[in-house]
Parts: sequence; structure tokens; C-alpha cells
Amino acid sequence: GEVPDALLRERAKELIEAADKFAMSNLKVEAEAAYVKFTTITIDNVVENFYFADTKKCALLKERVMDFLVQNGAQALSKISSCNAPESAT
Repeated sequence: GEVPDALLRERAKELIEAADKFAMSNLKVEAEAAYVKFTTITIDNVVENFYFADTKKCALLKERVMDFLVQNGAQALSKISSCNAPESAT
């Protein structure tokens, strides 16, 4: 079945986690696409989103985060220290 748009918008991250846990790849891809569509990457959430994308193997989200970092490199470097980065990112 299909997941309603409202549920995808409101619970995308939780759906990604559940789909990852239970190996439901179609749901994971759909939820990830919704998360990327409805989430604004900012300096304040870029590390959290990178870590989530890395640990859940969300390629689309990771690409979005990396694009943000490329476009906002100077600001990101001044705001994010290496001590805030997850171990897998260092």
C-alpha cells in the first residue's frame, strides 16, 4: 500500500528508522525522499542530518547535506568544529 503524504511529511524520519530496522527498502526510499523534500538543511542541523544519513545509509539525504556544505562551506567551517562531528564523519 501507499503511505499518505501527510504521514510522510510528519513522520519521515521515524519511517526511515523503522524501514531500515525491518529491511523495507521501498518504504525507506519513499520516506527518505519525503524527508529530503520537507526538511530544510541549516547550519544548526547539518551535523545531525549528516550523522542520520550516514548511519541509516540514506544516500539522497547525504547528497543533500553535502550540497549544503559545499554551498555554505565558509559559514559551516566557522560554525561547526570537528569535535561536534560524528566519529564516522572524521
